[in-house]
Amino acid sequence: MASALKIKPVMGSTDDGNICQLDQARGMNRALIKLVEQVIEEKPPDSAEKVLAISHCNCPARAQVLKEAFEERMKLAKIVVLDTAGVSSMYANDGGVIVAV
Repeated sequence: MASALKIKPVMGSTDDGNICQLDQARGMNRALIKLVEQVIEEKPPDSAEKVLAISHCNCPARAQVLKEAFEERMKLAKIVVLDTAGVSSMYANDGGVIVAV
């Protein structure tokens, strides 16, 4: 049902390292906006000294859109874009992205 309605989850992590659903959106673009907002809301106080990593699973264009959104809205030391590999590919799935500060 979620696939038919194009509902995309926005996932995050708990303090003890478990994966949890933070939000959801109808459509990938809205999900990406919610992802950016969530990262900005939870950013560390010293984010200007941090590196933000964006890993993508077969979707460099989507990763580039995220990179540009973070460059506009957040002060960071550096943003790197990487391909997923190994276990992270399973979590992101084809076309998915993972963001970490």
